[in-house]
Amino acid sequence: MASVKFFSLKTKKHVVIDSSKVKVVTLKNGRKAAEAIDPETGIKLFKFLSAAELKELNQ
Repeated sequence: MASVKFFSLKTKKHVVIDSSKVKVVTLKNGRKAAEAIDPETGIKLFKFLSAAELKELNQ
């Protein structure tokens, strides 16, 4: 499976999360973004997706 790399603002580290735990959402302006929960701290992580990343997640 693919994985998504987020950046945690709380710990100031990159976090890699399996794509099965990532939720793709559409923002008000129509842009796609990914949401996930950090397994270490339990905070919500958020990342804007490029067209290539979105295509990879939808496979």
